[in-house]
Amino acid sequence: MGDMKKVYDDRVKRILTTVNHEEPDRVPILSTYGTWAVSYANSSIKEIEENPEKEIEVFCKPHEDIYCDATYTCGIAFDAKSAEIIGSKSHFISRDGETIQHQEITPMESEDYPDLIKNPMEFIFNKLVPRKAANLRESASENYDTLKQLLNHWKVKGDVQQRLRATLKEKYGIPVITGGFAYPPMDIIFDYLRGFKGISLDIRRRPEELLEAINALAEFSNDVMGIHPGTKQVASFPFYATMMHLPTFINAKQFEKFFWPTYEKMFLKIHELGGKLIIFLEGKWEDKYYLLNSMPKNFAIGIIEGDDVFEAKKKIGDNITIAGGMPLELLKMGTKDKCIDYAKKLLDECAPGGGYIFATSRELLSRGDLNVENLKAVNQFVHEHGVYK
Repeated sequence: MGDMKKVYDDRVKRILTTVNHEEPDRVPILSTYGTWAVSYANSSIKEIEENPEKEIEVFCKPHEDIYCDATYTCGIAFDAKSAEIIGSKSHFISRDGETIQHQEITPMESEDYPDLIKNPMEFIFNKLVPRKAANLRESASENYDTLKQLLNHWKVKGDVQQRLRATLKEKYGIPVITGGFAYPPMDIIFDYLRGFKGISLDIRRRPEELLEAINALAEFSNDVMGIHPGTKQVASFPFYATMMHLPTFINAKQFEKFFWPTYEKMFLKIHELGGKLIIFLEGKWEDKYYLLNSMPKNFAIGIIEGDDVFEAKKKIGDNITIAGGMPLELLKMGTKDKCIDYAKKLLDECAPGGGYIFATSRELLSRGDLNVENLKAVNQFVHEHGVYK
């Protein structure tokens, strides 16, 4: 136990040193195992639903076989069981039985903006939730039973995920770098209320109402972070995380006007309180680099997905830490030697001076995402050769 505690502490130090743009002992390796872990462990979503303890075994399995210094998240993030309990079609188990799909449900109409702006929580819970959740449209006693079932499910799931984190730490020395979540107000509207079509129209036809609604949800976003007026400090590790959803679909001018102001207030509060942030930069971000460069230095990690990682390192890598870069396509189709050659290039061009974390270019979701032997090979190569002199 003592040795594993040292391994864990060394890995946390390795990550924090890197984020501060200093050179640690070696380049950190981050695992991004989503529902891919389910297929790797030869399990299924249904098996985990029926036996919640199985989630611990499933999400530890890859870490028994594949080297890494930390993992992005752990466990099943999007829960089909919760959707089933409340009678929503927002999440459901795929036909492969190993992944979970999301279906866009948009319960809010454009005419609802005044009610959302006036009292966001009252409107969401009293009007929108029943529209989205069929099992919460019944009598008060039936709704109570549904909510009781949902809360009991969350209690079990929360306990399992806490023990999963503890098992990764104590048995494998693996830190989970995501702690809380910084959920931007505009993404809340996009993800849960208006959807892609609705918010695209609102940006053009109802810009002022959209802005008012975004500002009205700012307090709720702070509550999701767990930051309240009396909060004096947050932990420097693990980090807050933001999964950016809408930004890749809007241009820089729209992003700066609608998305950035409330989000900037959120992350500056995290920074003031001593925390750090990891951002999942989904899609393309080159046109928004100037805003990423305006963030506090040595504060954020950007997981690169669609951008050229080498250009990202040059253009924003002095300000934020770059994570990612190992193409899933190459890991799936390439030879082991070509994969290792690419990993070497990433080390040569991105690692000097710190500020780089080795990871795959996308989160792993399904069985066919990559050739696991290639992943094992590149992670071992980086672990052995990504040593700072």
